[in-house]
Amino acid sequence: MSIISILFICIILFLVVYLLYNHLCYFSNRSIPSPPIHSIIFGHLYDLWSAKSYSEQLRQWTRQYGSVYGLFEGTRPQYVISDIKVMEEIFITQFARFYARRTAFANRIVGKEHFNVFSANIAQLWKKQRKILNPTFSGAKMRRLLPTVEACVNVFMKRLALIPNGTIINIYELYKRLTMDTICKVEELFRHDFERTRLGRIHRATSHTLLANVWVFIYRLQLFFKSKNSSLPAGIWLRRHMYEFIQQRHIDLNKKKSVEDFVQLMIDAVNSDKEQLLPTELLSNVFIILIAGFETTSTALAYCTYHLAIHPDIQQKLYEELLEHCSSDSNSYDVIMSKLTYMDMFVREVLRMHPIAVQAINRECMEDTDVAGYHIQKGSSIQVDVLSVHYNQELWGPEPVDEFHPERHSCKRHPLAYMPFGGGPRICIGMRFALMEIKSCLARLMSTYRILPSSQEKYELNICEESVIAPEQ
Repeated sequence: MSIISILFICIILFLVVYLLYNHLCYFSNRSIPSPPIHSIIFGHLYDLWSAKSYSEQLRQWTRQYGSVYGLFEGTRPQYVISDIKVMEEIFITQFARFYARRTAFANRIVGKEHFNVFSANIAQLWKKQRKILNPTFSGAKMRRLLPTVEACVNVFMKRLALIPNGTIINIYELYKRLTMDTICKVEELFRHDFERTRLGRIHRATSHTLLANVWVFIYRLQLFFKSKNSSLPAGIWLRRHMYEFIQQRHIDLNKKKSVEDFVQLMIDAVNSDKEQLLPTELLSNVFIILIAGFETTSTALAYCTYHLAIHPDIQQKLYEELLEHCSSDSNSYDVIMSKLTYMDMFVREVLRMHPIAVQAINRECMEDTDVAGYHIQKGSSIQVDVLSVHYNQELWGPEPVDEFHPERHSCKRHPLAYMPFGGGPRICIGMRFALMEIKSCLARLMSTYRILPSSQEKYELNICEESVIAPEQ
């Protein structure tokens, strides 16, 4: 090898090392603290993967490095924030520069025609989808869906009635069946015994968060390869069944047939707007409602039940409120969503202490900008440390933040101090439906049963976190 070749290789190596070093100095050059990096390639991902809880790891680093610090997702800079002023800039004031969520690899490979209202990272695309789908989740439409939800709650209560009184049960599994039944019923996806058998397989597949994520990835991967045959029927069959169902619903619409469910509400919203969703976009949004609405709601119900069991005084207050309002002739939707004020504070406090989808509360910087004195480059991601925000004594005092006090929500707080559904213009579109389902189920449960802990000893939750923070099985 000639001296010139060796010199050329040395120069290339020097440039590579220099660029990597300069990139890894991204935060130190901006006087932003950052945990030590153990891998040039993976950045801080190994630390996060090896941690028992992603959210608790962020919270631990926040205690150590402050309310704004930096991480590397591989080689991409990520700001972790819990400063309310910085959050306000990103989620509200400068939202036009932070409208996108962090784009997953699976979303990048399938193309924008398969993006949904959650994953869309193009300004015009997410605005179009949100504008078209917002009426689907309006108060008036939720009022129309409440009887369907209550019918699923009735089935849930019948399952409970089969269990002898005094029996210790894991109600979390029953909640998962309830929320899957509810989502599938309001999407009217399963009508026959054969389809119910498939639903049982999906129940089993999605009873573990990791597998639910795998189904999402497989669904999107199949869209990319456009394969017509698959050896994974429970997940792929679901996608195909949805597509066939939506096509049939369009045919029924032309025949003036009308059905009250989510799919019909979406189709009505699409047809009432000048802009249109592509069939693939409609399918993707139906699918994301199924995946997002299943485990988050069942987990929230599990946490609610836990706090009812360990706080009998609060359970009694809720029961008295139910006796006062649910015996009246008022519309059940108005009662559940407006008149049960203590129930609302109770659910809000549960979600404050146990935010479920923390990893979804993120944004991507779409153009270089300055935020509260920090210069953020295009392509950087922003992750909110939701636990640090929800357990901030200044934001949630004077009661101790690690104690359960529903009454703290009777005081007005900063709108971004409460982030279980995100914040700003891209707050969770299904929030109203989730709260309606949670409150409807709790109202029926407490009207019929008294919820007790499994023992007199102090009971602690064992938490595991994959894509959501949930109790262990």
